Amino acid sequence: RIIASRVNETIIHQYPDGLRLHVSNIGTQTIVIPAANTAGMDYGYDQTNNEGVQWVASMNTHKGHPGVDRFTVGTHGAFYAECKFSIADVSGTDDCLFGFRKVEGIQAAVDNYDEMAALNVESGDIKIETILNNAATTTTDTTDNWADGETHTLRVDVSSTGAVTYKIDGAAPTTTAAFSFDTGEVVTPFWYLLHDTDLAGAVILKEVKWGLVGK
Repeated sequence: RIIASRVNETIIHQYPDGLRLHVSNIGTQTIVIPAANTAGMDYGYDQTNNEGVQWVASMNTHKGHPGVDRFTVGTHGAFYAECKFSIADVSGTDDCLFGFRKVEGIQAAVDNYDEMAALNVESGDIKIETILNNAATTTTDTTDNWADGETHTLRVDVSSTGAVTYKIDGAAPTTTAAFSFDTGEVVTPFWYLLHDTDLAGAVILKEVKWGLVGK
């Protein structure tokens, strides 16, 4: 069961197991809650080109819970975020990212965030995308792929010094890229979906978790 409520134009999805997501629509779509599915929750929403949805663990307008839903690089030790989901039609994803971004204001375009490290599924290609200090997005093709209807688990780890590593279904990407968040940066798990003209169909969120490594 999901409870939705409006808070400053952001929808809070509160799940019985304690998972709390702060969700914002991208574009003019009016759907504000995902559709229940036997495998999880469908965040594909209204299936319109250049529209989508994003969620974040901790809002910049909220106090948050340091070490729980937001993490300070160099203060909280190593931390991670992991998400398991499926995509019906991978050619319909302009962007489908999961990872960490800075605790900052919501941006409609993912490239406009100030800091980010994530895995991005673009038309079936799994890519590493990073942003540091509001510079241009850096993209690295892992050469790993995601086929229609498949379920995969994406994981992003941040070391105590800010170094970022990635895993796809528990293994390192075939091709990776070095990146580090600055010491003192406050980051939070996030997920972002933008549909292409082909539309992604059902995008089923099955499992998501994050926290301090070893805790």
